[in-house]
Amino acid sequence: MESANRDLRLSVWQRQLLIGVVVALTSQVHLSLWAEGFRVSAAAILYPVLLITLLGDRRRPDTGLVTGLCVLLIRVAIDLLGGMPLSHSLLIEYPGGVFYLCYDALLCLLISDRRAAPPLRLSLSLWLCDFASNLLNLWLSSRFTMLTNLLPLAGVALVRSLTACAILWAGQGYRQLLLRSEHEQRYRRLFLMTANLKTELYFLKKDAEDIEGVMSGAYRLYEKLEGRQAPEELTSLALSIARDVHEVKKDNLRIIRGLEEDVAEAYDHQAMTLSDLLSILEVSTRQFLGKKRECIRLECQYRRDLPIREHYRLLSVLKNLVTNAAEAIQADRGRGTVRVTIGTEEDRFRLTVADDGPGIPPRAMKMLFQVGYSTKFNEATGDINRGVGLPAVQYIMDELGGAVRVESESGRGTTFFVDLPLNAVTGGETL
Repeated sequence: MESANRDLRLSVWQRQLLIGVVVALTSQVHLSLWAEGFRVSAAAILYPVLLITLLGDRRRPDTGLVTGLCVLLIRVAIDLLGGMPLSHSLLIEYPGGVFYLCYDALLCLLISDRRAAPPLRLSLSLWLCDFASNLLNLWLSSRFTMLTNLLPLAGVALVRSLTACAILWAGQGYRQLLLRSEHEQRYRRLFLMTANLKTELYFLKKDAEDIEGVMSGAYRLYEKLEGRQAPEELTSLALSIARDVHEVKKDNLRIIRGLEEDVAEAYDHQAMTLSDLLSILEVSTRQFLGKKRECIRLECQYRRDLPIREHYRLLSVLKNLVTNAAEAIQADRGRGTVRVTIGTEEDRFRLTVADDGPGIPPRAMKMLFQVGYSTKFNEATGDINRGVGLPAVQYIMDELGGAVRVESESGRGTTFFVDLPLNAVTGGETL
C-alpha cells in the first residue's frame, strides 16, 4: 500500500506541468477587455490556489515560467488553427504568459512560507500579485500605460484574490475536519482495544490465582509423599509438576505485567462523558453486527450526561450485555431491538439492558455467571461460545461494589439490571 501511494505522488516538475496545463486550459474561458490580448479569466483564481496547495514550499518562480510557457503555447496553437500568422499571435499572446511568471515571482518575494502565511498577509499579497501582474500584462498588450483602468484592475484583482483565499481557507477547514474525524476514529479503535484487553486481564489474573493454587497443591502433595517415604518416582513426579506449574505461573505473570504496563494506565486519568461512551458502544455494536445491523437496532437512553471515570469497566459491562442480547436475537428470529437505559437515583448508578429476544431457559439462569458456561452453540461448525462475557460483568461488579441481576421470560425477552455506587463510576466528578 505504501509503495502504491509513493507511485501515485507527483514529482515537482510533474506538479508544475499539471498547474501549467490546467491554468492554460482554464484561461481559455475569459473576457477580453481594454486591449487586444488582455484577458480576464478565472484562471487567476485557480493559479494561486494550485501554487499554494501543490507547491507551497517553492521559493523560485520556475512554476510561473512553466505555466507562462504552457499558456503561450496553447494560445498560439489555437490562434494558428484559426488562421492567424505566427508572428502576430506571439505578439498578442506573450503578455499572458508573462502575467503568470510575474505573479509567481512576486509571490516568492512577498511570502516565504505560503501555507503558514497569516490570512490578512496572504490576501494582500495575492491582491498585489494579481494587480501588478495585470498592470504589466495590460502595458505589454497596449504598449502604453492606461491610468484610467487602474481602479477596475484593482477591483478585478481584489475579487479574484479574495475568492482564491476563500477557496484555500475552505480547503484547509475541510482537511482539518478530515484529520479530526480520522483522529476520533483512531481514538475509538484504541479505546475499544484497550477496554477489551482490560477485560481479558480480569481472566488472566483469575488464572494466575488458580495456577497458584495448583502449584501449592502439587508442592503439598510432594511434601506428603516425601514424608511418607513414597517411591522416589512419585515424589519426583509431584515435584516436577510443582516446578512446571511454577514456570507457567511466572510466564502468566509476565504477560499480565506487560499488558498492564501497556494499557492499565491508558486514559485512566481522564474522565469520559457518558454520551461519548455510548457513542463508542454504538459504533462497536454496528461493527459487530455488520450487515445485520439493519435488522437489530440498538437504542441508548440516558437522563443526564455524566463524567465516567471507570469508563473501561463500564464499557466492558455494556459491550458484554449488548453483545449477548444481540446474539440471542440473531439466534432466534434475527430481528429485534436492544435497549440501553441509564439513570441515577440518589447515590446509585442504574443501568438496564433489555432485548426482545427468545429469553433464557429457567434452568440456565442459575449458571449464567459461571466461567465456561454458554447457551450459544453453532450447529454448522460445532463451536460453542467460551462463556466469559457474563462472568466478566460479575467480576467488574465485585470490583466496583455493585450488583447485577437478570429477569427473563420465554418468548418475551431478557433484561439485565446493573446497580453501582455512583461515586465508583464517576469518581465523585460532576459535569
